[in-house]
Amino acid sequence: MVKVVLGLFVYSLATIPVFLGLALVAQLTHAIWARRASEIVLLTGVAALIPVVLARAFEKPVLWAGVALLVVLLVGGVVKHARSYTRSS
Repeated sequence: MVKVVLGLFVYSLATIPVFLGLALVAQLTHAIWARRASEIVLLTGVAALIPVVLARAFEKPVLWAGVALLVVLLVGGVVKHARSYTRSS
C-alpha cells in the first residue's frame, strides 16, 4: 500500500511540469489539442493525489478538508472539460 501511495504521489508531482508545458504551448499556439491535453493531465494529477491525501486523512482528521477540496476540483474540472467538447463542436 505504501508503494502505491508513493507512486501516486510521484505521478501527481510529475504532472505539474507536464501541465505547465502543455498549457504554455496551448497559450502560445492557441492549439485546442494542447489545451485539452493540459486539462486531462491536470485532472489525472488531481485524481492521483486524492488517495494520497485520503490515506493521510485517517491519521490527521484536519486533512479531510483537503480531500473535499480535491474532490470538488476534480468534479469541477471534469465538468469544465466535458463542456469544452460540446462548445467547440
